[in-house]
Amino acid sequence: MQLVEKSSLPLMSIFYICRPLHVMKNYGFILLLVFLPSLASAQLWKRYRKQVTGGIGVTNFLGDLGGGNDIGVNDFTDLDLAATRMTVNVGFKYQLTKSITARTNITWGILKGDDKFTKETFRNQRDLAFRSQFWEASVMGEFYLLQNSRNGTFRLRGVRGNKGLKMDLYLLGGVGFMYFNPKGQLANGNWIALQPLGTEGQGLPGQKDKYKRTTFTIPLGIGVAKSIDRYWTIGVEFAHRITFSDYIDDVGGNFYDTQKIIDANGGNQSIAPLISSGINGNGVEGQIRGDSKQKDSFMTGTITVTKKLLARRRSRPKF
Repeated sequence: MQLVEKSSLPLMSIFYICRPLHVMKNYGFILLLVFLPSLASAQLWKRYRKQVTGGIGVTNFLGDLGGGNDIGVNDFTDLDLAATRMTVNVGFKYQLTKSITARTNITWGILKGDDKFTKETFRNQRDLAFRSQFWEASVMGEFYLLQNSRNGTFRLRGVRGNKGLKMDLYLLGGVGFMYFNPKGQLANGNWIALQPLGTEGQGLPGQKDKYKRTTFTIPLGIGVAKSIDRYWTIGVEFAHRITFSDYIDDVGGNFYDTQKIIDANGGNQSIAPLISSGINGNGVEGQIRGDSKQKDSFMTGTITVTKKLLARRRSRPKF
């Protein structure tokens, strides 16, 4: 019996030593199954760096013409819903990191302002109006605060992933370059460009030059997006575009002698209402026509659709 007991001791020792190793191996396998989807998802975004995007929405102008019923200010409190017009855009995105995406956009839209839309006394009696199409090319960055849509979904055979909320929340900002061309409507219904007229005396002897119809912009905004599947995302985006021009609406300085402007345009009397209304002395040379201390800006709200482009894997060399 003693010999049997002595011979069994090494076997028992080996069993107790190997048992923890066996248990640890099982736990390791379980942990691998738990974290494998997260590891795969963490790198999945690299296969979808490139994306194309488009959107359609509305604009609202914040400048000298039109606006709310109080003294004009260039923020959302001066919104004039009656002046809302449309905008569309197309663009390309490239994901730099998990939380930062670079993008470039081409945006077209219409801006509108009309003093008839406000009850504020000065602007209403000034009675000027404009509309302008615009084109903007911009480069922006998207900075994601939540990114459950882009980086939280994955598909691995035999592995069930956590889909999460499938929602993204991001801030955006960048710089753009914009072309605009304000027009006014004549009594016969025709629209003519206002910048060539020099409605504040621009271009006349002793007066400043006519303004440029281009300006840099700074788009700032916020967006929310929801993933439909691994390729398609739909979202809503709001942006405020700061510009460096005070003449998107053709108004930004003081009145000049209306008749002198008419004479400089071949004596065309039909343009007089585009210069001043003449109501209650409105239009007297030297009086304020617009606020020269604030630049124009505008807001956009768009519904966006984005498609991810799957990167092709490089083929391995064959030997």
